[in-house]
Amino acid sequence: MLNFFLNKSFLLLFSIIFISSCSSEKSSQNLINEQQTFVFSVSNFKESVKSYEQLNISISANYECNFNITGTDIYWVTSSDKKNFSYRAPITVLDEEEFFIDISTVETIDCPNRTQRKIHKVSRDINALQFLPSPTPFNYRELKSDFFASHNIGFGGIEITDRFTSVICYPTPADCTSYENELFGQDAHNMATGDFNNDGFEDIVVAWAIFPHTLESEQKINAPINIYLNDGTGNLYHDPNIYFSGDAPKHPFAYRLAVADFNNDGKDDIFAGSMGLQYRNEDYSKNYISPYPDLLLLSNSSGKFEESSRNINDQNNGNGKQCNFSHDASIGDFDNDNDIDIFACNILLVNDGTGNFSFEEYLGTSLQINYGNPMSSLLVDLNNDSYDDLVFWNFDNRPENFIEEGFAYLSNGTSDISNWIQVELPVGPFGRNHNKYNHAAYGDLNNDGNKDIVVSVTRDNPYYEGAYIQVLLGDGHGNLTDVTSTNFVEQPRDKNHHGEGNIYLRDFEGDGDLDIFHSTRDFSSNLHGAHIALNDGSAFFVSVPENIFPQKPKANMYDNNDYLFKGMPINLDNSGCLDLISTSDSWMDETATKNYLYSLVNIKCD
Repeated sequence: MLNFFLNKSFLLLFSIIFISSCSSEKSSQNLINEQQTFVFSVSNFKESVKSYEQLNISISANYECNFNITGTDIYWVTSSDKKNFSYRAPITVLDEEEFFIDISTVETIDCPNRTQRKIHKVSRDINALQFLPSPTPFNYRELKSDFFASHNIGFGGIEITDRFTSVICYPTPADCTSYENELFGQDAHNMATGDFNNDGFEDIVVAWAIFPHTLESEQKINAPINIYLNDGTGNLYHDPNIYFSGDAPKHPFAYRLAVADFNNDGKDDIFAGSMGLQYRNEDYSKNYISPYPDLLLLSNSSGKFEESSRNINDQNNGNGKQCNFSHDASIGDFDNDNDIDIFACNILLVNDGTGNFSFEEYLGTSLQINYGNPMSSLLVDLNNDSYDDLVFWNFDNRPENFIEEGFAYLSNGTSDISNWIQVELPVGPFGRNHNKYNHAAYGDLNNDGNKDIVVSVTRDNPYYEGAYIQVLLGDGHGNLTDVTSTNFVEQPRDKNHHGEGNIYLRDFEGDGDLDIFHSTRDFSSNLHGAHIALNDGSAFFVSVPENIFPQKPKANMYDNNDYLFKGMPINLDNSGCLDLISTSDSWMDETATKNYLYSLVNIKCD
């Protein structure tokens, strides 16, 4: 028994000594660690960077630590291990601007709390800009909101030094003003996206308009149709080498754009309906609109875009098809032969599969003769028979006995248009013969598998006043129901906002349904020309607040309009977020009128 207690006491004593020894050793080690200077370093940090440049850094330390990087002006921070980080640099429109970035430890028992502050000197990427607007935007600090940041002001644009002297009568022959040695104006009148070099990134095409467009032919100047390519990093650039001739084509007034692969070579091509040669005078007898060929740009075997308007059989000796005013242009496959046809000015152009177009044999010019020049049109399969139907909205200045606002010609499961059914479209909000149906787009808005239509409508009197968006739901059998009064109730632009512009249907929220983007150009309503209406998935729409957008770039303090002009949605950097293209409209001085394109990068997807 005594031996038992002696042994037990010995074991206890040994345990105490052992534990004490270990504890002493651990405390000693902690002391050593505390006395060791903590050091962490950052590899690949670039002090001088380009605006919105993709950056990658690595962080290491002599302790086992994870890290965070923060900065109010850096974007899309990602890391798989909390030691290697990827992010986008701050955005600036200045020659150079400094931004802080903090690199901090994630504090643990094994890692102390430490922070390093570093500085990025950010400059504009001059190589990404076609123009360098001068002066620097007066309101450069207001060019960013919580969701969008203005970027690359001047990646494209137009500068006009030409002048005119004339009496301009617009919008009616009774609205006449005399001008002496006046600079022409300009507008990025129509914009569309496409992949023009087949690299998987969205590019854009801009059909510029030169104003006034209703003066004598000898004084008119032609406007370019510019393609801007996407480098995949958030930049668009103008490359003259994309054109077969080495320069962008020009046109007196190329209006509505339509983009598709017309010649089946894997690259998107471009069609623009011609508004013709227009003149308006106080003397009504002198007014005219003369035909002028539509514009067709096709990519050739070298990947360059060639002016191919001759491929359209105009039946008018090459002077423009027997229609003098194409305010519309829509594309689709009416005959279900897997190539893209064109519907413009109530004339259906049939594609042979290689980008050559002829008049549809049965229709010819009968629709154009009977109903005139439509203001908007669509080729869309409304009755789910795999043949795209013809949809068009009439102009407001038609004879009073012609009451129909517009029609759909519904296919019967064949391309034989002689047996298609004619159905009248719902009436717009401003009364029969007083609606201007400026532009339309289609898609499945309520996810029921049927095609629906969104059309922008404005007034004829006051001229183009009010920007109303009409929502028409399809039932899959060709019937359209106007649900605007219940599904899109609040429309702040429908009273005193200039209503001319384009409709785009894109998914802004990433929730799988189509939202509405309406692009307009307004000087007096105190509302943005960029208008997003979000879809709840069942075709109920709510407009986003105005403060989601920043101010437009302004050349000086005398520009009293803070609000964006027209624009267009685009995914610039394949981030999953939709960015925007907009226009400065305009940077005028005594020598030229200037209009600069720029991007609005989406910096917060939610």
